[in-house]
Amino acid sequence: MVAQAWLIMGEGAMVGAAMATLGGMVIGRMRAPASRVPVLARRSPSKEVSQPCLEQIMACLPAAMLVINETRGLCVVSKMAEQQFDGDLGSIVRHPAFQAKLDVVLAQKAGNTLSGRVRVILDIPRLRVVQAVLQKQSLPAALLPISMRRENTAPNAQTTLVFVDLHDETDAVVAERQHTDFVAFASHELRTPLAALLGFIETLQGPAADDPLAQKEFLEIMAQQAKRMQNLLNSLLYLSRVQMQEHQKPREVVRLLDLFDQCRIEGDLLAAGLPVKVDVQTPENKNWQVAGDETQLLQVVVNLVENAIKYSLVSEKTKSGTPVFIAITCQQAEADKRWPSAPGIVLSVTDNGPGIPARHLARLTERFYRVAKTAAAVQGSGLGLAIVQHIITRHGGRFVVESAVGQGTSCHIWLPLLPLVADHSLNCHQTVLQT
Repeated sequence: MVAQAWLIMGEGAMVGAAMATLGGMVIGRMRAPASRVPVLARRSPSKEVSQPCLEQIMACLPAAMLVINETRGLCVVSKMAEQQFDGDLGSIVRHPAFQAKLDVVLAQKAGNTLSGRVRVILDIPRLRVVQAVLQKQSLPAALLPISMRRENTAPNAQTTLVFVDLHDETDAVVAERQHTDFVAFASHELRTPLAALLGFIETLQGPAADDPLAQKEFLEIMAQQAKRMQNLLNSLLYLSRVQMQEHQKPREVVRLLDLFDQCRIEGDLLAAGLPVKVDVQTPENKNWQVAGDETQLLQVVVNLVENAIKYSLVSEKTKSGTPVFIAITCQQAEADKRWPSAPGIVLSVTDNGPGIPARHLARLTERFYRVAKTAAAVQGSGLGLAIVQHIITRHGGRFVVESAVGQGTSCHIWLPLLPLVADHSLNCHQTVLQT
């Protein structure tokens, strides 16, 4: 009932109601009839009476909350705070912005209640944005654990506590940044082909109105620019669909042997008519299978092979006569800090192309990100690897790119492996996953 009541309250009401409840419970204990005193006296530690009171009420709060005493000691942490901010609580409390707001709250005159808000931004080990709401209140010292009380403090003495309500705003901030970047990059990518189309249309309507040769040349370029915009929009729509499904784990069974048969067909089509050899090697175990969406996993491999072909064909190595070689392999994952400890397989797409400088590797999966040197030679949307990353995330996998300039690039995909079953029981296993 306590938790349900607080769910409909605001932040300030939640903190205030918590403090009022805590104070009322302790005062009620202190005003108990004298006839009960001998019974309580026979129960050895007062800690058994007072300490669980604060912790139990905090455990009922449907929010991530902390209690800090007047000496800045962290007294109680709610279970939700431990779950949401485990490992970061110390950094939040020690943050200069938080400490500055805590100074203001604690400096308020006695008897007054002050609420304050502060945004804490952590950059290490990862970006985290936390909104903290602080509220000070004087309450009986009996609420505090004995270890947190001052020496020789009477049970009915008042102590100053600061209640802190924490809200994780990281997802909202990241989404806002991605939206801003998306609008900026998308408008930039569309502006160039649109400007080209408008320029050619004006030329065809004016100076080239009666020039068949110029019209043919311009129409071919206009068709290329229109196709470029179409590919960009198709990629954006596909990426949007993938992001919408990202939280839905796939429940179908995909046999890697069947997936590689499809990869072999797609690889031959992509390499047709080009000085490119795509070698699709059969998985080490023909019974390997994963929980996944076969269409999306095939799209991942196709995107990686397309990238390898595009960037290898414009490299100096290829221009000097070195053939492009791309290998698609599948091996059982070995013990490696890159992969989880659970059983898994590693699907790799390796090429002998120009390679990628190390400083770019961490940003390859960002939308619209392209290596400057190669972007001028290859027209791409910069969305291929972003799509790969979202699909792999949906499948509970890991995606790692390794590359050395002048030697080539290897894209590794770790996927969790399902237990091996006999071929005749595959349909039964699939039914279980879809239930």
